[in-house]
Amino acid sequence: MIQRIALFTASLAAALTIGLGLAVTGFSPATSSVSVDPASDGTTATSSPATPSVQVDTVYVAAQPKPKEVTVRKTVAAPHGDDEGEGADD
Repeated sequence: MIQRIALFTASLAAALTIGLGLAVTGFSPATSSVSVDPASDGTTATSSPATPSVQVDTVYVAAQPKPKEVTVRKTVAAPHGDDEGEGADD
């Protein structure tokens, strides 16, 4: 039972910490406000919206280096027989 209370308390503290952090940075729905001009009823458009300027950056990416060529050669171990001198006591 104590584990359930501890888990609930920890999750509540985490949720409050995240909510407080988002509210401080301005991401909470309470801080977003929409201002409406009371003199304008929204039916006439007297000014056109400004066109935002766009800056294009050119990014050059270096080509990937070609991988080194690796040659794998399989060798067969020499057969171990009685007539070989290695490891044999003569």
